[in-house]
Amino acid sequence: MLDGAPGAVEGGDEAVAPVAEAEWQVADRALRRLAARRAALDVEEADWLTRALAAEVHRHQGFATFAEYLERALGYAPHTARDRVRVAEALPRLPATRAALQLGMLPWSAVRELTRVATPETEQAWLDAAANRTVREIEDAVRGRRPGDGPDTPPAPDARTVVVRMELSPATSGLLAAARRDLEERCGHALTDDEVQAALCRAYLAGTAHVGQDDGEVVHNQPPHQIAITRCPDCQRAFMDAAGRTIEISATELEQASCDATHVGRVDGASPAPVTRSIPPATRRAVLRRDHGRCVVPGCRNSRHVDVHHVVPRAAGGGHGAPLLATMCSIHHHAVHRGTLWMSGDAIRGFDVTHPDGTPYGHRRDLDAPRPARSDDATVRATLIELGFPAAIATAAVTRGRAHVGRDATLETLMVAALRACRAPS
Repeated sequence: MLDGAPGAVEGGDEAVAPVAEAEWQVADRALRRLAARRAALDVEEADWLTRALAAEVHRHQGFATFAEYLERALGYAPHTARDRVRVAEALPRLPATRAALQLGMLPWSAVRELTRVATPETEQAWLDAAANRTVREIEDAVRGRRPGDGPDTPPAPDARTVVVRMELSPATSGLLAAARRDLEERCGHALTDDEVQAALCRAYLAGTAHVGQDDGEVVHNQPPHQIAITRCPDCQRAFMDAAGRTIEISATELEQASCDATHVGRVDGASPAPVTRSIPPATRRAVLRRDHGRCVVPGCRNSRHVDVHHVVPRAAGGGHGAPLLATMCSIHHHAVHRGTLWMSGDAIRGFDVTHPDGTPYGHRRDLDAPRPARSDDATVRATLIELGFPAAIATAAVTRGRAHVGRDATLETLMVAALRACRAPS
């Protein structure tokens, strides 16, 4: 008999006959009990996953990566394994979400979605928004929002995702896994599905013109983007035509593409606009040769598909001088324009690449440790972004402003200099 099923009750001189339960009631109660037990096990597993990752269990077990350990030892598919680890690392920072999972108030699938966007500051708002919603409804609420956004934050065009289902033969699946592994080794860190597919598509669509080879690597001199701009004159929204569809792109995506592109110009004018290049071909060729056709981000060896990045954007007064141009793979280039990677310096003194909090790129950060107080540079950069300036322009403006006012300048003086650099004509 299942736990909790009613039995006979002794009372006085006669027994009370048990009330028979319908089969659906027995099944429903059993399934709910199993769901609650599974939720508690999910929390326990998350705790052990973080401990196993910190202890590098995979190395002691003879596996090359932790993902391989999860796949072979625990039977998780690669995508499921990545989600399990991501959720496990997020739960310590989201105690209310952890409790909701442990008590069976939320299923693991819902927690998986909420941990994509919830932060300690927005956690309760997301839990309130998820109450009495299905997992599909929670997925829709999360889609288009970034970590730190609240449920009422308008979705961003570049944060929306589209689920694409593929059926691959074993051989093709192996090729895709090998390509992903190669990209991650070249970039020096794990990549999302979106980053992998974008890199593979850009590599295929890239031009074939090249200027030779350096260290055995082909160095391409064909700008990777052609931009046909259709922009609303009122709201300044931008759109791109692709495969018969018109897709809205974000200001960050337009800014990244404009950094190194063949500009077709406006396509809605009375006559065709002249075709121009973001960077003069001779300068671009020299920068690619100088950087050996490889991304300059420390630890990244990617040379398959690279852009030439303006360290000081044109909108912030930057020019096409080779010292202020850097070769970057499309993945790290997008991170700079998105604001999750900070780049300054030049090719003569060396490029300085850091995380937004000032940690040198590639150093492992303890996300649970208290963050150091922002430096004046980081404070000014954050303020400029809050004022609506794109992340890359804000970063470059701080660099130019600091160079103009010196190291000993006050926060207010640096702010004025950076604002002036932001508003400098291109």
